[in-house]
Formats: sequence, structure tokens, C-alpha cells
Amino acid sequence: MIEPLDKIESPPSIRSGLKHLYFILWTMGENFPSHKTFTTVDLRRHENYMRQAYTDGRLIMAALFENGSGIINLLEAESETEIQKFVRNNPEVIEKKMQARIKMCRPLFWKNFSLST
Repeated sequence: MIEPLDKIESPPSIRSGLKHLYFILWTMGENFPSHKTFTTVDLRRHENYMRQAYTDGRLIMAALFENGSGIINLLEAESETEIQKFVRNNPEVIEKKMQARIKMCRPLFWKNFSLST
């Protein structure tokens, strides 16, 4: 069930630790292999980079467009500078296989994943 954030009692760790929220749209860069999609190209380095962000607690959500044309992420960061550095340090961005657009966002609704009813 999706509830407005102002109606949900968040755990103290979430209330006190909320950072800035960023939406990242990953698309094909100038060195992306021609005639390939994100589902048909080797992106293990990007996947490992994002897996580490998840392990670190920065990555909230990742999704692949169904047609393989892009990837979206939702991440937490302390600042715009931190998220820009995160994007620039992605191995696929360094090699220009991928590029990214970053947008700061503010959650309006959040799905409640708690197991209690």
C-alpha cells in the first residue's frame, strides 16, 4: 500500500539519517557499442559499482528500461557534489560507454514495505 509520507511513522534511523535524494538516468555514451542495448552489452563494472553503492546504503532503487535503452537509479547523497563525483567515478562513464543525467528529487509517496499490518 502506498501512503503519503506525512501519514507514515518512519523509524528513527530513517528520520534522522535522511540525506538528499537523487534520480539518475543512465543512457548510452559516445563509446557505447553500436547496435547494442543495456541488456546485450557487458556492464559488469557498472553492475559491481552499483552493487557497492547498494551495500554502502546509498542506492535505494535500480531499474532497467524494458527495451534496454536506459537505466534509472534512486540514490541518497550528502550533496550535489557527492552525487556528481559518484557518477564521474563510474568506470563506464570514465570510458564514455555511459552518460548520466542527475536530478535532485523529493519523495512525495513511499511504498510501505513493513511486514506488520
